[in-house]
Amino acid sequence: MFSLLLITTLMACGGGKATTRTEVPEGAPSSDRRAEVMALFMDATRARLGGQLPQAVQLYQQCLKLDPTNGAAHFELAKLYHQAQQYDPAVDHAKRAVAADKENIWYHFLLADLYEQGNRPAEAAAVYKEVLARWPDRYEVYFDLANALAYSGKLTEAQKVYADMEQRFGLTDEVIAEQFNFLVNTNKLDEAERLVQRAVEAHPNEAHYLGMLAELHDQKGEHDKALACYKKALELDPGNSMMRIALAEHYYGTGRMEEAYSELGEAFLDPDLDIDAKMQVLIGFYEMTEREGENPNDRPDLIRRSYALIDALERAHPESGKPHTIHGDFLLRDGKFEEARSEFRKALVHEKDRFPIHLQLLQLDLQLGDHEALHTDAETAIALFPTSPELYLYNGIALSQLKRHDQAVETLIAGRDLVVDNPPLLAQFWSSLGDAYNEAKQFGKSDQAYDKALALEPNNTGTLNNYAYYLSLRKDQLEKAERMSRRSNELAPGQSTYQDTYAWVLFQLGRFADARTWMEKALAGSPDPDGVLLEHYGDILFELGEVSAAVEQWKKALGKEGASELLERKINEGKRLE
Repeated sequence: MFSLLLITTLMACGGGKATTRTEVPEGAPSSDRRAEVMALFMDATRARLGGQLPQAVQLYQQCLKLDPTNGAAHFELAKLYHQAQQYDPAVDHAKRAVAADKENIWYHFLLADLYEQGNRPAEAAAVYKEVLARWPDRYEVYFDLANALAYSGKLTEAQKVYADMEQRFGLTDEVIAEQFNFLVNTNKLDEAERLVQRAVEAHPNEAHYLGMLAELHDQKGEHDKALACYKKALELDPGNSMMRIALAEHYYGTGRMEEAYSELGEAFLDPDLDIDAKMQVLIGFYEMTEREGENPNDRPDLIRRSYALIDALERAHPESGKPHTIHGDFLLRDGKFEEARSEFRKALVHEKDRFPIHLQLLQLDLQLGDHEALHTDAETAIALFPTSPELYLYNGIALSQLKRHDQAVETLIAGRDLVVDNPPLLAQFWSSLGDAYNEAKQFGKSDQAYDKALALEPNNTGTLNNYAYYLSLRKDQLEKAERMSRRSNELAPGQSTYQDTYAWVLFQLGRFADARTWMEKALAGSPDPDGVLLEHYGDILFELGEVSAAVEQWKKALGKEGASELLERKINEGKRLE
């Protein structure tokens, strides 16, 4: 492409024989200056190709000072101004290029394109008319002209262009398709039907014309006629799976659900049918089952049918990861997290370089609390995408949960240093570093990390809660901890974890009655409270003098996650221990 354009411009500049005309254009330079113009043009072209665009513009302008009618220089300047998003000078130079050499079709095309981009369809149409006057066999220009006329509101004239095309080139597939779309979009359905009927008569064995006619009948509400066309089309071409999908849509629109699903099932088993077309159908099913309040009784059937189609998709395309990806999406939506994770793993066997699938897998690992898998999957993803900071965040969280605190810190620092212009993500790194440093008993660094996280995101409830809780465990900066914990509960009311933290901060401040109130709120919102909440509640009750009630709560905490190593001694001795 480059070499052809360069030759064209050089010929227009005088470096070759662009035309057989012998007359010298008005305003052209004398022969003794043509060499200078050529040299400037070549220098400008080299500057343009080298990315030195301001220099290129300057040199082309120098060409025009010596030769104002140099179409090639105007052409190149028009493109450069367009590239620089300077629309008006781009149009001006394109017009001058056309005026300088009306026999260069590329100059006309550039001017028309600029008019279209500037939302000036009538002027674009005028250029296309000029092109066709000079080059009447340029097939594609008729389509451009018709579209420009349609956009400028000249529908009758646009329709006449299609008629002219048919007269010149015959009733070709392209003419039929473009004219059909035009007529449908302008709501001229009867004319569209007559057009397609002519196409069917001219090509009686072409199934796709019958499909077009069927769609048109459906649009007009003539469903019986549409069905007859679909069936005839499939008789002509029984292996046309796209036609089966269209027929399925017809059945669905007319309430014949079993027939719709049957046709879809047949189409989905076809390995030659584009997988992306099938995926679009499944996305439609997904959206239908996501809509609230719309035919709720249909949802179970739609879900069952969705999974059946996914199964057919997997069987038809066993070497593709796409069926497993959408299968995972459906399972994730339905709360089947373990099964969803399995499908995403299968997808990565075929599409290991798909970053979003890796992220989805890591999110599921975290949600399922599978920190070993989270670490392994994060390491795999980092090997493929070593500059993606999110992966290091997941890996750091995993390592921290696995009590590999030094490695967690190292990994989080590496990921943090990759973050560019993303304050929320950077805040996440600082917050996770606060967690990791705390677990490593590096409390000064932990506090500094949390402070940096809150400087970026002062209302991050997770950071506020964790920071406050760790301070309460250390009995350090309790007033600060109280403010942060209170704020997290204001921002996210009803969170039992945050309520427990606030209760414990109040406990450490000696405000036992207030601590009891907040702990009972936390327990009310926890159908199955963990050992931390129950043990904390026992400790609060003990300080309030309710020893037997305290021991009862400690016993409930025994064997539950989060309970302290001192719990059995508390129960046996009947007192709170630190």
